Amino acid sequence: MPTIPVQLPDELQQYVEAKIRRGQFSSISDYIVALVHAAKQKRTDIETALIEGIESGPAEEWTSQEWQDIKRRISDR
Repeated sequence: MPTIPVQLPDELQQYVEAKIRRGQFSSISDYIVALVHAAKQKRTDIETALIEGIESGPAEEWTSQEWQDIKRRISDR
């Protein structure tokens, strides 16, 4: 497997090393591999959601009641 040199600022390196000490990752390399995998998965999820939205049919305008419901859900958070 090819290697890619990565330089981390001290603060980030300490953060990753703390995760390793806690047993969440076995090495800095494993942590970076997990980050790249998560980014790839997130992009796949976004693309899937966009395609589903496009294939769901024409857009329909929301009613004022739907907007109010959305605003209420957001403010409840």
